[in-house]
Amino acid sequence: MIVYHGTTRRRAEQIRLEGFKPKKPSRKVWFAESRRYAEGRAKTQAHRAHDRPAVLTCNLDINRLREQFGARRVFYRNGIVAIDAAVPISVLRSQTTTMEQPVTPDELAQWVNGLLRLKPHKGVGCRHPGIERLWRWVINRLNDQPRIHPAELLEMARKWLPEFFEGVTVDPQSLHVHRTVETMDVGLSPEDAPSSPIESDPRQDEALESLASPKPRQRVRGLSILAKIEDLDLFEWCAMCLDDESTDVVVAALRTMLRCEEGDPEVILPLADSEDKRVRAAATAALARHAGENAPYWFERGLKDPSTCVRMEVATLLPTLDPATHRLAFELARHDPNPEIARRAERLTTGKGYQKVRC
Repeated sequence: MIVYHGTTRRRAEQIRLEGFKPKKPSRKVWFAESRRYAEGRAKTQAHRAHDRPAVLTCNLDINRLREQFGARRVFYRNGIVAIDAAVPISVLRSQTTTMEQPVTPDELAQWVNGLLRLKPHKGVGCRHPGIERLWRWVINRLNDQPRIHPAELLEMARKWLPEFFEGVTVDPQSLHVHRTVETMDVGLSPEDAPSSPIESDPRQDEALESLASPKPRQRVRGLSILAKIEDLDLFEWCAMCLDDESTDVVVAALRTMLRCEEGDPEVILPLADSEDKRVRAAATAALARHAGENAPYWFERGLKDPSTCVRMEVATLLPTLDPATHRLAFELARHDPNPEIARRAERLTTGKGYQKVRC
């Protein structure tokens, strides 16, 4: 099954060397069948890490992974995969990431430092004689072929930068680095340092056990626990539940999405046309929360819905809008036939230049 992994450029390079490793605070490796969904997750990750987004294409055998790690450690629902284990580099469909073939002296220095996990001030500089020789070799080599295999580039880098490879063993196929002796202060950042064993939050384990339960009430409880502990991947867990056979679980997942800081509205869209008014209400409210620039449209659509249930659920989010900017939504709510919705809107618009509603 072809899936995509959204991450940062820096982590993508590390994945290319070491495979996928669960990291705090997520403790899971996430994949999505939708490239667009993975791109959204990549942008979120990059924003948090002050980096550039990257998307990796992978090929997963879900059944084999479940046999290897156990069924409870491989979650797959609604086009999203979460694996509670290190995933080998072999799942990558391509060994390349967003980083292009290094050509310039600066790019080659970055490649060597990234390979050896050296901070720029601890590693090789772009004006190092060895980098200059490597650069001339790369230019000549590219005249004969469009791309240089990393193993070949590694061999030449080791030849002309021996002091940086002293005491270092590098697998030419996986480019995995092992230091046999500590010859220098490599200055690893906390993100790049070898990960320590991840302590599992017992509440998260309890939540995931509940999500795997055959009882809808327990699955709803699992979402509630994840929301209480403010799980970093709360939106992804909710997205997994949007195809649940129980309407109660689907509604709970949509309502829990309201507590997420960021999320991809694309996974919610199909449910906005549901014939079930509870599902339609929760989906419309979730879209009003996560649709970004299109949020006003979903407020207005929800406040025009013939079902009071839908209008009420959307009206609870009116405090997130500016009455001066989004007059149409507030006017719809102020003139709603349901007195509670009208009162909510009236309180929010008092003193904001709105005319009194005539009975």
